[in-house]
Order: sequence, then structure tokens, then C-alpha cells
Amino acid sequence: MILLDPNVLVYALNEDAPQHEASRSLVERALAGRVPAALVPQVLVEAFAILTDPRRIERPLGPSEAWAALTPARLALPVLPLDGRALEEVADLLVERPTAGQGVFDVLLVAQMRAHGLAAVCTYNVQDFEGFAELLVEPPERVLARRWAGRGLRARGPGRPAPPRRA
Repeated sequence: MILLDPNVLVYALNEDAPQHEASRSLVERALAGRVPAALVPQVLVEAFAILTDPRRIERPLGPSEAWAALTPARLALPVLPLDGRALEEVADLLVERPTAGQGVFDVLLVAQMRAHGLAAVCTYNVQDFEGFAELLVEPPERVLARRWAGRGLRARGPGRPAPPRRA
């Protein structure tokens, strides 16, 4: 299962963004159950903040409209809870990768992923997750180019055969 970053949800909804088509396609596949994806409350709140902020989006939405736009994802995808395990992971991660300021929000996302056993995140801010070696960090275009199999990602392409079919 892959965690969707707030920017993927925002670009899926923002038709003005050059990343719109790939993000929309990925989110639609996730909503249909064809891409195993999850959210955490932080993703929804950050996406809401971006969608309603005129400094961050050309045509911001009103609060009710923004929340309504996020509702299909909120209802169709698992929203994994923020719990004490994730907060303990934050403490560990801050020792492993000292972070200050806004970077703590990415640390919190990684902590929630660890707490729930997720090892992949789909984002356009790949650089924000550098230094977390255990993570697979990819933009929607790369996720869409992969074949999802079982619990892990299996790349298909030159030099990598398709997995055997089960009878």
C-alpha cells in the first residue's frame, strides 16, 4: 500500500496544474481500488490548507467546497489514525534525521507510515523524503508505470519479466 502525499490530492483536483492528469489518473485508480493507497489525517488537512490558500493555488476553493472535494478520497481510501506509535516514531526520526521548521511535517508523515507498516509514498516532492532510505518515494507518473502485485511494487519493463501467473 502507498501513502498519497497532499500534493497528489491537490494536483488531482487542480485542473490548472501541469501535474493534474497524472495525479487525477492515479487518484481515480486508487478510489476504484486498482492502486492500493491510503491516507492519514495530516494528508487531508494539508491538502485542505493548500486548496483554500490563495498564496498556494491560483483559484482557491472555499472551505466547504475544499472539504467536499476531498470527501471521495476520505471515504473511499483507508484513513490510518495518528496514534502514540507514530508520535514515538517522530522522536526516533528526529534523532536519525535532525529536522527543524516545516520539515517536521514530512517527518510526521514518515512516522505515520512506519507506524502503519507502509514503505511507499507517492509525491511530487521527492526531495523532501531524501534520507529515509527504507522508503520508496515516487511521483504519480512512476507509480502509474508500475504493476502492483501483492503487497509490494514490481516494476515492469526492459530487463524485468512479468511475474508468473497463478493458475
